[in-house]
Amino acid sequence: MNQIKTIQKHFPGSFLTALPFLVLFSCTVKSGEINTSGSEPLPAEPNRVQTITLAQCDFYREIVSNGKLSAIEKAGLYFQNAGIVAAVNVRNGETVQAGTELARLQNDEFLFNMKKADVALEKATIDRLDALLGMGYKSLADSIQSDHLNIANIRSGYTQIKIQHEEAAYQLQHSVLKAPFAGKVEGVTQKVWEKTDPGKPFCTLINDRRFTITFPLLETEVHEVQRGQEITVTPVAGLEPATGIVAEINPRIDENGLAWVKAEVANPGGYMEGMNVKVSIKKVVPNQLVVPRQAVVLRQNREVLFRYTRGTAYWTYINVLDENESQYAVTAAEGATLASGDTVIISNNLNLAHDAVVEME
Repeated sequence: MNQIKTIQKHFPGSFLTALPFLVLFSCTVKSGEINTSGSEPLPAEPNRVQTITLAQCDFYREIVSNGKLSAIEKAGLYFQNAGIVAAVNVRNGETVQAGTELARLQNDEFLFNMKKADVALEKATIDRLDALLGMGYKSLADSIQSDHLNIANIRSGYTQIKIQHEEAAYQLQHSVLKAPFAGKVEGVTQKVWEKTDPGKPFCTLINDRRFTITFPLLETEVHEVQRGQEITVTPVAGLEPATGIVAEINPRIDENGLAWVKAEVANPGGYMEGMNVKVSIKKVVPNQLVVPRQAVVLRQNREVLFRYTRGTAYWTYINVLDENESQYAVTAAEGATLASGDTVIISNNLNLAHDAVVEME
């Protein structure tokens, strides 16, 4: 009031003129403030959810284990003779056919031994004929008694020299290392002019068209697996899964409570020796109520799913009977209801409350 008097003292005329406008401005501001604070809040958007219709169907119980691929046909290849490497004809990773020459040793010594064995065998053949002629036979074409032939072989040394000839031929033949079957070459380390190591294979040959996988199962799981049962093999490296079959089940539980199973799988392309894989064995359980894993959430430390009815989500306690990587087999808990034909919410259900308003996407 003192301030108004002071203003009035200095501006007596203008103050009276401006006073109505000041009062009007003050009222306008207060009115705006009241309207703003009293405005109605915007309605909350309902949760939008996806649903499925519950039905009884086959559930695939899944047993999962891990193993390594091992080629069914695999061999370390050795030179039969010690010697110096004269030629290496393959590289690691190269695919070869059966009979392909992989490497060769210097064979001068083997060739000399072969020539000497040829001469010795020729001489022994003549000496044997002389012995038979002395017994009254005219040629080897005659019908010779077996005991007479044995005597001629011994006197001429033919039997022993024939063995020596075969040995020389064997050594010459095995100065060349050939592939016994088709496959990929692995582990070549020796080079030309190096001496062979009798205790170490020159290379390993791997036929990677089919593999075995040896993997463990718990003793509580092994009774659910049978020979010939189908499995799914998934490489850890991210390659495409392949289908195989159970080939062997070892009939013993080891000290760790594990049973060991062997399966076979064809190479669909890209699978390699020693590759780590996940093995999945599925068994059909008929007439189950099956839902995706994301349909089930926890409330008050209990498993719950939400049924959808006319725009409302209903909280329903359940029991999980079994599970696999992507699904649960479920049934209603005591006091709850769940049946084939119910509509079940499978998305945006983590924060849903009972009787929440929802819309289907």
